[in-house]
Amino acid sequence: MKKTVAIIGCGALGGTIAQGVAERLKDHYTLVGMLGLTPEEPMELAEKAGGRPYGSFQQLLEDRPDYVVEAAGGEAVRQYGCQLLSGGSDLILLSVGALAEEALRSQLAAAAEETGRKIYLPSGAIGGLDVLRAMRLMGDGMKVRVENRKAPHSLAGAPGLAGRQLSQQQEELVFSGTAMEAIRSFPKNVNVAVAAALSGIGPENTTVEIVSVPGLEENTHCIHGQNASVRVTLETASLPDPANPRSSTLAAWSVVALLENLASPFQF
Repeated sequence: MKKTVAIIGCGALGGTIAQGVAERLKDHYTLVGMLGLTPEEPMELAEKAGGRPYGSFQQLLEDRPDYVVEAAGGEAVRQYGCQLLSGGSDLILLSVGALAEEALRSQLAAAAEETGRKIYLPSGAIGGLDVLRAMRLMGDGMKVRVENRKAPHSLAGAPGLAGRQLSQQQEELVFSGTAMEAIRSFPKNVNVAVAAALSGIGPENTTVEIVSVPGLEENTHCIHGQNASVRVTLETASLPDPANPRSSTLAAWSVVALLENLASPFQF
């Protein structure tokens, strides 16, 4: 029997996920609907990918989808996460950065445990999270540093810049601190860092560096992990989504890959 999927967020990422599910995973899933910021926003996407353009969050809840994919930003996680879990849906969260907030993380975990639901964190624009989890379990004084390199326009408008315009000529380090601090200063740019932190030693103990690189065409993420026995460097470079330069198309496809994996008899 096919599982059902709903999507919150009808932007570039949500659109890619919707079409990926409808075209690549149609033997395993039915796309039942999508929710946008307004009742009108999902209509065009629904026409392309199928499913119901939800006019309200309540309509989504009434459908009780097996999986709800969040592709709308951290506020959507805060606003809808616990209600969806209590309503009987598993969550797939793209805005992993929201989980840097310990209180929210605890609330979601409690709701999932109470209802027997799951919260899935896709790999997003990186890979290797399984390696970091294994290294953490080894318990050998693990350290993790994440370096994000992005073009100035991909960072523009971040609260951490306080209105400052980044150089269009010179490379500059715009942030260095913990993942917890990074998500407050660059909330739309460090989902990768928080995912690595949650897989490893936590947002409070993971070091993050954000570098502005004029002329850079790719978003580059490099994760350096080390303990007493293992040293690993994981680097991913991907072109920004044309419709959303703060994110990568790979992030959307990682959700489609996760759903494929959940439907497969072989689990990676």
